[in-house]
Amino acid sequence: MPKFLITTATGRQGTSTTRLLLAKGAEVNALVRNPTSAASLALQSMGATLFKGDSNDIPAVTAAMQGVNGIFLSTIPNFTDPASETHQAENVLAAAHAAGTVTSVVVSTAWYTNLHEDWSVVEADFPVLSQFYASKSGVERIVRAAGFTYTIIRPGSLMRNWIAPVPAYHFPEYMSSHQITVSYPRDFRMDQLDAADVGQVAAAVLLEPPHFAGAELTLLGPEALTFDEIVAHLSEAIGEKVTVKYRTAEETAEARKTVSTVDMQVWSPTVPRVEDAKLAEYGFHWTTFKEFLEREKTAIRKTVGVEV
Repeated sequence: MPKFLITTATGRQGTSTTRLLLAKGAEVNALVRNPTSAASLALQSMGATLFKGDSNDIPAVTAAMQGVNGIFLSTIPNFTDPASETHQAENVLAAAHAAGTVTSVVVSTAWYTNLHEDWSVVEADFPVLSQFYASKSGVERIVRAAGFTYTIIRPGSLMRNWIAPVPAYHFPEYMSSHQITVSYPRDFRMDQLDAADVGQVAAAVLLEPPHFAGAELTLLGPEALTFDEIVAHLSEAIGEKVTVKYRTAEETAEARKTVSTVDMQVWSPTVPRVEDAKLAEYGFHWTTFKEFLEREKTAIRKTVGVEV
């Protein structure tokens, strides 16, 4: 029976990966920061073995790595420490080498990470974006060089961005005013990906590493929606009207001074949308935005205060 280590196990990607691996009869070691949290206890009730710590905690990682055959690695950005994510990856992979049982690694980074080899080329115009992607790119390089069978997963825009507290970082007014203010053009289409679907890919790769060896998969989800379409779906799910406001160029320039994620809204429409044709042959089922909103209706409604 194979055994796997899931880092950031209580995140939506990690939880989904854990659940699917356990359902296939695998053993799972789950690295969690708070083993008494509801999310951690839910993993434990599924059959996962909990280890308290994170990828910066070398003793915890070492303990969680014992007897493990494969790893799902997801690193957490730290904008006050640009080297944090690469250190997390180095810690996990060093422990993997020391354990002597690990053969495969699946790492989840972010869409477009491979667009530039050197992300300093956008630093002058998009400093936050440059740091974010340079960090993700560094993690990918470390994984490729580690000597394990590896697969890189690059998720696109996640549907969980509509569940608190995440909207506060992207659309600060949304949770209090039911209005989404964006710097995207009106005709821009944003891909919508369920984090649980990232888990189905990660679990499949971990269970059959040779089939996915060396693959670098961009996951975008089943549909790309305009913001007019997004607010229509949100309005239906919430039961109250959600509106969208498109910033002018002047408003965008002002917003970039205080809302760091506006960089992504300005930059994304300038780069080509990259679909991974290889994904079709693997037969994954992708959750639609409407399906996600129905499943997460309570959380979606709580996010905007129409349900407590």
